[in-house]
Amino acid sequence: MKSLARPPKNDQVPSLPEQAGMILIGVFAGGLAVAFHAVINLAETTREELAVLADSHSLAAEIGIMATCGLLAATAVGMVRLIAPEAEGSGIAAVLVAHRAVSPSRAMRILWVKFAAGFCGLASGMPLGREGPSVQIGAMASVILRRYGPRLIYYKTRAVHLGAAAGLAAAFNAPLSGAVFSFEMLRQPFTTRNGFETIMVCAVADWICRLAHGPILQLPIELSGFRQIQELPTFLLVGLWAGLVAIVFQMMVVVAARWFHARARTHAAAILVAAAWGALLGFVLLEWPQLLGIGEELFHGSIDRTLPIGIAALALAARLPLTSISYASGAPGGLIVPALLFGVLSGRIFSGGFEMLMGPQEADFHAVCLVAGMAASIGALFRTPLTATIMAVEITGSYACLLEISIAYVAAHSMLGLAGLPDLYTALGRVHTATESTARPFARRRREG
Repeated sequence: MKSLARPPKNDQVPSLPEQAGMILIGVFAGGLAVAFHAVINLAETTREELAVLADSHSLAAEIGIMATCGLLAATAVGMVRLIAPEAEGSGIAAVLVAHRAVSPSRAMRILWVKFAAGFCGLASGMPLGREGPSVQIGAMASVILRRYGPRLIYYKTRAVHLGAAAGLAAAFNAPLSGAVFSFEMLRQPFTTRNGFETIMVCAVADWICRLAHGPILQLPIELSGFRQIQELPTFLLVGLWAGLVAIVFQMMVVVAARWFHARARTHAAAILVAAAWGALLGFVLLEWPQLLGIGEELFHGSIDRTLPIGIAALALAARLPLTSISYASGAPGGLIVPALLFGVLSGRIFSGGFEMLMGPQEADFHAVCLVAGMAASIGALFRTPLTATIMAVEITGSYACLLEISIAYVAAHSMLGLAGLPDLYTALGRVHTATESTARPFARRRREG
């Protein structure tokens, strides 16, 4: 079918057919994001029901739960390895080349694998996020829509970028974050035209998501005061602490990725390792179920200060390796939500420790530490200052602490810069490249032998 849109100049207002195409992408991507949220909620519910079964204290039930989690994890990794390798992890790297390498039929396969394997992975307890899958789901939706729809978007690359941005916007009910993400992370060129199209698509996707979920903030945090100038250096310390946590996490992810690739060169080996890891997650489910999944209880316990500092420190120490190994396994899931949680836990630990040393602080001090920790963690790991700042503000409603967020981000970014570390996705890309280069001679020798 011939496209109804025409190659535009960068300063042109989009034509009516192309504006209709943007709305369709926003509706389609937003609708699929809502469906994926429902799948994630079902996975969380399934895991909670498994935890309830554990209350029987029957040895057979406990073994059965561990076996079930192992089977779910193995199924998630097996579906990715055998059916759609592009669905591995967050899928953001695959989005960057989707306009060249992904056909509409392939996009359909990636979509259903993302849904099915995402459910299995999160139901098994893997502590991963939903935003990466939502980004890839939005991008694949745009590829399908452009091929089988009315062909209203002229450029395939633009369609992919718009769909990916819409997916992130719908994942967090954060349209501005989705728009900035597409320029900062996906590296689409910024022009006035591109900016308008991206914001419009994200707004439509967010609107669809709000129709289903209501106009709610993902992590509402109330602020009523204003930080005095003498308090601002404190948030430099928050950023340094969050940056240190980010360094530890990045190193763990890279080490886990190398370990997994070294021991899972074949599909069978990868599935067996995933099954063993899932069984271990089942054991964690029996002992401390709040550590698994998205971590809603840890988020809200940190925000309302019902989570003790010691428990927050233990949760942070446990979630770092759990998330690292789960992501390295290749199961579908993102890293932005885990990074947000690490920032929140870091902020909770810092604010509690600061009050122990310096005495009680204003109520807002704790809240600002959490928001600053979130922005510092995301921005430092992914080197995305605009996305980190806007997302931290947009999902919490904390528009009054932009300066504190910026100070914390600069400190955290500097920590990773001084450590000589690239952003997390670049580091993982190097691991994949090194693994592929060593695997080729090994495969060649095996064929010759």
